[in-house]
Amino acid sequence: MRGSSSLDSLPGKGHLDTLEIENFKSYKGFHLIGPFSRFTAIIGPNGSGKSNLMDAISFVLGERPGSLRVKKYTDLIHGAPINKPVAKKCRVTMNYKYADGRKKAFTRGVNNGVSEHLLDGQLVTGQVYAHEMESINIFIKARNFLVYQGAIENIAMKNPKERTQLFEELSRSHEFQTEYDKLKIEMTKAEDDTQHNMNKRRGIAQEKREAKMEKDEAEKYQQLKNDLAAKSTMLYLHQLFHCERLINESREQISEQKKAIANLERTKVGKIRLKLQKRIYHVKTGRKSLKIEMMQRGELNLSEEQVREYEELKDRAHRESALVQRELLTSIQVFERKEAQDRVKAKEADVQRLERQISALGQKIKETEEENKALKDNLRKIESEVVIDKSAAAEYNKELVSVIRQLSDASGDSAEGERNQKRTEALDGLKRNFPDGVFGRLVDLCQPSHKRFNIATTKILAKHMNSIVCDNEETAARAIAFLKENRYAPEVFLPNEALVVNPINEKLREIRRPAGVKLVFDVINVHHQAARKALQFVCGNSLVCENQEDAKQLAYGGTDLRDRYKAVSMDGTLFQQSGVMSGGSADLRAKSKKWDEKVVKQLREKRDDLNEKIADLQKNRRREIEVEGERSKIASSEQRLQIWKKELKNLREMQLERLQNELEGLTAELNMLPPRIANWEEKVRKSEAAVQELQTKSNEVADRIFADFCQRVGIESIRDYENREMRIKQEMEDKLRSFDDDIQKLTYEIDFVTEQDGQRKVDVEKEKVSQIEKSYKEMKSKEKAAASDLKKHTESMKEAKEVLDEKKETASRLETEWNEVKKLAQTAMKEFTKAEKELLRLESLLTKKQYERHSLLHSVKLGQLALPLKSGSMADVEYEEDDGDDSSSQSSQQSQHDGPSVSDEQIQREQHIKINYDSLPSEYKDVLIIVLIRCINYNYHFQIDDDDGVRQATNRLNVEIEELQKNVSKMNAPNLKANQRMAEVREREAESTEELENARKKAKRIRQAFEKVKTDRYRRFQDFFDPVANTIDDIYKQLSRNTSAQAFLGADNMEEPYLDGIQYNCVAPGKRFRPMDNLSGGEKTIAALALLFAVHGRNPAPFFVLDEIDAALDNTNIGKVASYICDSAREHMQIIVISLKEEFYNKADSLIGIFPYPAACTTSGVLTFDLTRFKQLGINEMTENPPASSSAAAAATAAAASH
Repeated sequence: MRGSSSLDSLPGKGHLDTLEIENFKSYKGFHLIGPFSRFTAIIGPNGSGKSNLMDAISFVLGERPGSLRVKKYTDLIHGAPINKPVAKKCRVTMNYKYADGRKKAFTRGVNNGVSEHLLDGQLVTGQVYAHEMESINIFIKARNFLVYQGAIENIAMKNPKERTQLFEELSRSHEFQTEYDKLKIEMTKAEDDTQHNMNKRRGIAQEKREAKMEKDEAEKYQQLKNDLAAKSTMLYLHQLFHCERLINESREQISEQKKAIANLERTKVGKIRLKLQKRIYHVKTGRKSLKIEMMQRGELNLSEEQVREYEELKDRAHRESALVQRELLTSIQVFERKEAQDRVKAKEADVQRLERQISALGQKIKETEEENKALKDNLRKIESEVVIDKSAAAEYNKELVSVIRQLSDASGDSAEGERNQKRTEALDGLKRNFPDGVFGRLVDLCQPSHKRFNIATTKILAKHMNSIVCDNEETAARAIAFLKENRYAPEVFLPNEALVVNPINEKLREIRRPAGVKLVFDVINVHHQAARKALQFVCGNSLVCENQEDAKQLAYGGTDLRDRYKAVSMDGTLFQQSGVMSGGSADLRAKSKKWDEKVVKQLREKRDDLNEKIADLQKNRRREIEVEGERSKIASSEQRLQIWKKELKNLREMQLERLQNELEGLTAELNMLPPRIANWEEKVRKSEAAVQELQTKSNEVADRIFADFCQRVGIESIRDYENREMRIKQEMEDKLRSFDDDIQKLTYEIDFVTEQDGQRKVDVEKEKVSQIEKSYKEMKSKEKAAASDLKKHTESMKEAKEVLDEKKETASRLETEWNEVKKLAQTAMKEFTKAEKELLRLESLLTKKQYERHSLLHSVKLGQLALPLKSGSMADVEYEEDDGDDSSSQSSQQSQHDGPSVSDEQIQREQHIKINYDSLPSEYKDVLIIVLIRCINYNYHFQIDDDDGVRQATNRLNVEIEELQKNVSKMNAPNLKANQRMAEVREREAESTEELENARKKAKRIRQAFEKVKTDRYRRFQDFFDPVANTIDDIYKQLSRNTSAQAFLGADNMEEPYLDGIQYNCVAPGKRFRPMDNLSGGEKTIAALALLFAVHGRNPAPFFVLDEIDAALDNTNIGKVASYICDSAREHMQIIVISLKEEFYNKADSLIGIFPYPAACTTSGVLTFDLTRFKQLGINEMTENPPASSSAAAAATAAAASH
């Protein structure tokens, strides 16, 4: 057969020249087939081996065993199926002829079960072999050169993703897929990292702002605390300064007072003692002189016997004088009783005063305990509230973290766009103005029951997702006017009353096949009843299906329009009853985020609500400061309570007990006096009666005894003598007793002054008293001598009387002088007593100020304030526990109620603390406490008043401190580690900034690489796809031989078509649009051929092998296809077809007949027949003899059969 010469005219292309087969499948031995024409038809009976020839071509072009209908390469050797291979190897050689006349032999064989490749007889690798194939546009993966038996319909029925894969193989854009996927993963990861770092940096920035706010708040709080501490320190310095000044002044005044008292002792008391001693000497001297003179002038010239008698009578008179002594003793006891009563009254007054003080102190303790109890109750309440607030804050923080994590996962934490904000503002305004008429947007009033329905429901709701649901048309009109008036964007309204809603078809809810079909209305949850009608209006009876096939079946499967439904698949592909199909999954995915945005909006609202709650709880954290304040108050109250209890114990156990003991002793002593006085009075009365009786008897005896004596002396009776003499003597004795009394009183005064005189030498004074007593005894003895001399000096009685009168005057003058001395002594004692009282007051003031200084230092220590010290340490300031020892008791007794129970050792230790007052402003130093000391002669008057300036300065500082405390309490409890947190945040910010920058650079680098690969892949894909899409309609029209035929090839994803499917739809001539799977077999074949020829026309292989593509074609369509193939073969391609239909293969340029040999194993024979000459003949005689070509084909078939 010679028909290959016509192939040389193919412009710029090579072609398959011949095919050599050796022991391949049914071809035993060596077979040379060809040369092949532009349009070669392979014919033969069924089972003769036509498809094995197709397999031979496929094998030599690189197909795998699985596509050749065998399991392994050795099965390709002739005889292997019956386990009788004729050889150990087989081979197929394709002799390819280039347009310039060059030839190349492509050989592929099986040797010992292994596939081998040869180029022009040279063994090469499979990769080199495939590369050489691709150099002549033969791509085995794309199979752009052959169509297997029965595969033509599969080509038409490929799903969109498979079509995309086909175009990727044909365009070779798949070569970029690995790098594309790798870079896309890297880019996605890099962008995720960038977004993560950006979110992290945004979070850190927010944290930084919060940390800055905390830092500013902490600094402000700390500044207030510092100001408060400074003011408190200034107040304590101010108080301590004036307290120490008063202590120093009190010490100076005490020293001066002691000196003044010493002066008093040295001057006035000494002078008074000297004067008293002089007066005693004069009294004693006068007494002695008077006694002598009286004795000298009053003595009588009696005989010894008369004197003896007189002495006897005198002795008796002395015995009777005991009555006078008893009367004196009684008077003394009465005086002692009065004095004891006065002492009892004084002690009772002291006891009453002490009891009043104890009562007042007990009331203070009771009030303080009640206040302390109230403070503790309040503290427990505040602490409970603080614990509750902390627990609530922890729960809110935990919930807030969860909400923020959900926002981050949903990418919902980004700011809303300006347009969305405007639309939100518009809706809020409508709700405010029409609260009962406007219900909200449809998307906000409902929610898909599951996320997997988001895209499908978005497709159905479409433009009505953002429509506003209202009650009626009037409200809608007023709302539209409101939008226009406020210049908001137009909105779509769904007035419920005006909507015409078709009822739900209940049968649709009973659909079981396909599985998983639901009404769209049923998969949407309605949150507001007003939205149900609007939702039903939008959804209608639309169905949602699991996949496109189910949706397509429901929309197009029924022959009756009433059995067709509007259906949408889960990926958003919508099929309508009219045949219109729409997709756009990328756009739908973007729109479906509205549901997520709704959730995000709710999460934002929840986040804001939690933030507000946490902020409110943060404001309540000032209660913790109140807790500390309450604890401080309780500590201070307990401290005061402890001090007062110790003072009360001291008053009760020490002073009150002592006074009560003394009072009991005085009372007992006072109770003992009346019986003694009564006894004494009874004895005196008895003695008086006895004396009177004795006196009467004595007078009778005396008259009898002294009768002769009276006659001799010349007196009437002895009593006249005694009356006269004894009156004189009595007067003298009275004077002597007066002198004795004066001496005794002066002695008492001297003793009293001596006792007050700083405990001078008592022994010396006692010696003086003993000398006075000795003088008194001498005077007594002299008195006896004078009495004896009285007898001798009777005559000088008159002179004695005169002398007595003089002495009386002297005694009167001495008494006057004594009274003056006594008054002077009393005045001196008053001044001395007053000076001692003032000394005690000053010492008490000093002690009080020392305790006040201790309390101030202790308060400073409790308040943890820093005092500027010159020396000493605040560690020396502490309260001592009451151990109950003697020293502590003595200290308590000494302190009495002037201050807390602090030992003298503690006060002494605190004296070493020297405070530096340089930092105290002069305005607080210059206010002085006025101390007026007026000294007039020996009178001292001390007056210490609180200065108004000090009080005003203290009040002013207290007001400032209270104001600062209020400001501090108003502030939230700050984060005291804000500076540390700020430093950490800044460090993390720097790290995150660096990480973000690195991530951005990396993402940019990867994106650039990805964009380049993406561009290359897109360009390569589109360079192939666009021409195919542009020419397929013309090819389909040519195949259909009708210009009304339509074919459309479109990508689902216009930006990156290789990622999604490619839709291929055809409209047969004279018919409406129908899905590809609803087309007839012939229509599917025509559609598939149109696609194949369009693809082949863009990147044609040098030849095209088609296996029984005419199986489903009727005669009309066979003629159309054959005509198109003939036209195409003449122009730009070599076509090899396997056909059983004469109407098709009689149009070929040459025939290759395949026939079987009778044998145990199928053996094929090959015949070739050139139909060119018959075609030329048929062309010339076409009008006269039309069936010529058919006769030629029949002749070729007969020849094959006869052979």
